[in-house]
Amino acid sequence: MKKLLPILIILAFVAFCYQIIVTFFITEHEMTYSLIASDQRHYTISEEYEYVKGRHYYSFVIKNKKKYYNTLVEEDFDKQDRVITDIKHYKKNNLECILPVYKRDYTYDALCLLDGEQVSPYSLIASGNQDFVDISKKFAGDGYEEIFYKNNIKPEKESGLSIYYDYIPEDFVFAVWNYRGIDIIDSKKLEEKYLLNEDHYENTLSTVAGKYYITVNTDNEEKQLGYYQLILYNLQDGGKSLIDVNLSQDSYFNGVYDKKLYITDPKEEKQYVLDPLKKEFTELNYPKEIVHSSLKKADSDFYDSIKVDDGVVLNKKITKLYDTTDIKRNRDEFYFKTKDGKIYQVIQKDYKHPILLFQQDAIKEWQAHDDGVSFIVDDTLYFYSSFYGLKPVLVNPEFKYNSKNIYHFIRKD
Repeated sequence: MKKLLPILIILAFVAFCYQIIVTFFITEHEMTYSLIASDQRHYTISEEYEYVKGRHYYSFVIKNKKKYYNTLVEEDFDKQDRVITDIKHYKKNNLECILPVYKRDYTYDALCLLDGEQVSPYSLIASGNQDFVDISKKFAGDGYEEIFYKNNIKPEKESGLSIYYDYIPEDFVFAVWNYRGIDIIDSKKLEEKYLLNEDHYENTLSTVAGKYYITVNTDNEEKQLGYYQLILYNLQDGGKSLIDVNLSQDSYFNGVYDKKLYITDPKEEKQYVLDPLKKEFTELNYPKEIVHSSLKKADSDFYDSIKVDDGVVLNKKITKLYDTTDIKRNRDEFYFKTKDGKIYQVIQKDYKHPILLFQQDAIKEWQAHDDGVSFIVDDTLYFYSSFYGLKPVLVNPEFKYNSKNIYHFIRKD
């Protein structure tokens, strides 16, 4: 026993040191492992983990024979690997679902194949799929919480808006242009922030870089020969800053790259970059162009025409498989919209097995970033998250007439 005690102490110390290394130094891992579920079905699991700004992201591609189920989970498992410990299986008619069980007996949404295509639980609920209703009841019968999405929330009316506070995740903030500033909306309240003294209808001179809403002071623009001030509003802490500039009224925003805003003054043939975090406004020696969300050296004819980034990214595989170039990216996931209004998510670059999140007609101004997807239809701003599904955030009558660049959203750190 006396000989065994030092060995146990050494092993405990090694385990402690290993946990310290994992906690403070490991920020990602990738692995593939096999799992025999409690019902004896065999699965192969590709697991990828990434630690980003205090958040833990696990993505999975789960294969059973020729069937693929993909998912992304945000949860702190102490950076452990092989976190799926069991998989429950359900089938009814042409709908087949699995419910992964994670360490600590955690469960999240089911992963479902409808006619062989993976579809989100929200899309099944929205389409009134009775087979999913019946399957979801079995989740509770197996001791797991039944999937539940709130659908009966009524909006609160404030300042001409109808706001669904209960459908806004707690750490998200929406900013809606109100012609003199922005309406800032989170899960608890609406704040009206007036940045200008005079209305500015076309919101071409505003954007978001990181946590900052940036707009040009256009007051008295009919009398002045240029623009002389940028207004920066921190959507996270409410701080406001003013930066003096000297821009002609031909100036425009090229776009945002690496949380910095690029601004071009074609009249003076000058380009500037604004770092809102450092409050620095700098003229560039050589112009840069943002194309498909990437920064590159500008051509010699850069100042001859307006060059604004369209916010999409290039992905030849998605374009070839699904005949669309309307593609966006959030961290390592891709989102794309097809001509019939379907929006898909691609996890772990598994392009052949995307997840149909939802389908909506007449989508305008759609965005995918900060772990969320949003868009406008008619007079309503919608937001999709894996927790809530697709839900209305707010109704604004102005969206019917003016939806271009009229809203943004961020996720707080």
